[in-house]
Amino acid sequence: MKNELLDAIKIGDFIEIYMDIEDMDTFGVAKILKVDDNYAIIAKVSPTGMYDGFHLIQIDDIYQINTESKYVKNIEKLYVAKKQKHIKFDIENENLMLDILGFAQKNNFVVSVELFEDGDVQGFVKNIKGDILSISTLTNDGEPDGKSYVKFEDITSISCDHEDAVCLKILYSYMENKDI
Repeated sequence: MKNELLDAIKIGDFIEIYMDIEDMDTFGVAKILKVDDNYAIIAKVSPTGMYDGFHLIQIDDIYQINTESKYVKNIEKLYVAKKQKHIKFDIENENLMLDILGFAQKNNFVVSVELFEDGDVQGFVKNIKGDILSISTLTNDGEPDGKSYVKFEDITSISCDHEDAVCLKILYSYMENKDI
């Protein structure tokens, strides 16, 4: 799939990405931003044509890609009509994991880091030292909940500034600015 993803970058259109083998009707719509041998960084759009953040996904998890479908064309029309826009992804490293983490840290985005394709850690990227990521974690209510340290090798995907993350950041900001 790497070559197909690279082709999608050249064309610049939205595509359908299928990754859930247990629910073959589920897919995401996105533009492909960057690709390496293992990962892709995508700019995702919701089924209603709304901005849905940036995601680092494993190429091996992709089993199907659809391009130029009526569905994708309609999502793109909604995206444009609703005046949606992704900010420019302007981080350049040799490692896509470092790219998305640096991008999230630079823009103060909430991240959701998936570990072992099962558990999530959510919060703000605080530090990247060697192969360890430090995150100031947030509860599902947006409240600070300490720090987590995770090894890069255990990370299976990373999402930032998607709908749930934006909600967490709003709740966090509300808690920070609330008069006690």
